[in-house]
Amino acid sequence: MVRYGRVDDRVLRELEDIVGSEYIATRPEELICYSSDSTLFQYKPEVVIRPRTTEQVAKILELANRERIPTTPRGAGTSAAGSPLPVMGGILLDMSSMNRIVSVDIDNQMVEVEAGVVCDVLNETLNKYGFFFPPDPASSSACTIGGMVNNNAAGNRTIKYGPTRNYVLWLEVVLPTGKVISTGSKTLKSVSEYDLTSLIVGSEGSLGVVTKIGLKVVPLPKDYVTAGFIYDSLEELASAATKIRLAGVVPEMLEFMDRKTTDVAFEYGGISGLPPGNFLLVDCGGSKEAVSSIIRECISLCREEKPIHVEEAEDAAYRDRLVSARKAAFPALARLRPSTILEDCTVPLSRLPEAVAKIEAIPKMLSVEGFDLGNFGHIGDGNMHPTFILDLRVEEQRSAFFKGLDILYKDIVLPMGGSITGEHGIGLIRAPYIELEHKSTIRLMRQLKRVFDPHLILNPGKGKGGPYPLRRGQH
Repeated sequence: MVRYGRVDDRVLRELEDIVGSEYIATRPEELICYSSDSTLFQYKPEVVIRPRTTEQVAKILELANRERIPTTPRGAGTSAAGSPLPVMGGILLDMSSMNRIVSVDIDNQMVEVEAGVVCDVLNETLNKYGFFFPPDPASSSACTIGGMVNNNAAGNRTIKYGPTRNYVLWLEVVLPTGKVISTGSKTLKSVSEYDLTSLIVGSEGSLGVVTKIGLKVVPLPKDYVTAGFIYDSLEELASAATKIRLAGVVPEMLEFMDRKTTDVAFEYGGISGLPPGNFLLVDCGGSKEAVSSIIRECISLCREEKPIHVEEAEDAAYRDRLVSARKAAFPALARLRPSTILEDCTVPLSRLPEAVAKIEAIPKMLSVEGFDLGNFGHIGDGNMHPTFILDLRVEEQRSAFFKGLDILYKDIVLPMGGSITGEHGIGLIRAPYIELEHKSTIRLMRQLKRVFDPHLILNPGKGKGGPYPLRRGQH
């Protein structure tokens, strides 16, 4: 049983000595702003601290480790898994003030950034040089690079470029003891150490606090060509996406939205004149000659599944609107009901048509008035985001959500050989299912957590190293 200490007046004075009183928040109205993300959970910290340097983070963690105070790192709070929520109270580390782009080295295709740099802000800088950082989550306008590293974030362009891990060259990390380490190498290629960088990437802030990141960046595509397809059924749409993958064609994006999501996302994005149905977006980037050839092959393959409409977006502004509508799927669905809960799962490509049909049927199986879902995501990777729409204040609907969650992961995703998360992490929402997917390695993952964090103070109860028995009280 883990036993934690509290943030008392003595600890507060020590924290003020480290960062200054103006970078500490303890008022209830401030704390409640850090108590939630986009999940249904809510946990309030005892204190919020906004460090500005690695040295300050190190001193905070050294103090927290000594006093056994749970400490939760947080970026922009865009998590859809409960990862940045302080389940045991304690200290919340708001990393958003560490937001410098330290250096841009285009000759070596590298940048150095602090953890609080926002994804789109980094790309605005890189675009001036004709380069970009490819992972493209829907929350790119708000999410931080540190948060993307901790979740190994992916997004719309993953089918071609891969997730965040593919671009992380090195990390500066503060361990829970306060020790600062550097992992990786400031080169594009190195195998001179155990791959601690990849271990930290995707660890959900449970092994250390990432303060600086060295990223590989790549040239921007010279041209884009985009096509959209409306299908009557999700099975036809999934079959078309699978045909593109099996043909060896690699588009920039291969994205989908089901009928319900398409309706609201197109309205949200100001797109009209298209027939109702399930939407498949195919976007190709590269040289003008290359993208023209790829999109023609994609259109030919998609037509084999008999779409009811084909839309070729030759105008750059219209292409941007289609892409923006897809990125707006979650906020668009949020307009339908008071509560919107985004899930994250993957299945093998060959099981996609079956999976999308079964997921679509969940609300009908439960038959609860006011409870529904929309589905969208990165179908080129087999990565879907079933999104439950309901009113959590209604007990019957709340109960239906947890039953729907069980059906999704226990009855559909895992029996198909899928995974309970493709890019959002375990956090709190998927913690009950991790042992079902990783029976043979869960104990090893928890032992690994102890190696980095002997007193289990860092982001306790979440991610790959949790959950485990927790209890408050003085140590």
